[in-house]
Amino acid sequence: MSAGAGDLYKGYYIRTMAKPVNHPKEGMTALYEGAATVSLDPGAQYDPVPADMHLGEDQVFGTEFEAHRYAEKVAKRYIDKLEKGT
Repeated sequence: MSAGAGDLYKGYYIRTMAKPVNHPKEGMTALYEGAATVSLDPGAQYDPVPADMHLGEDQVFGTEFEAHRYAEKVAKRYIDKLEKGT
């Protein structure tokens, strides 16, 4: 599992994680799932972005980078939704 460097978006701090979802054997490629948490205070506990904000629970990617970027996009959509009050 790897953690992203973090990002600041509209006053919220975003932290992303990518974890392998399979254990590749000979000739297989590792697949990664991304997740995000958000917080108003970088030193405080981060709250997970609700699963229903993700496009699908089976979103997996061929690289950790892609998983982190996806998780960041989901977190930003979540923050936008919080700001709109919906």
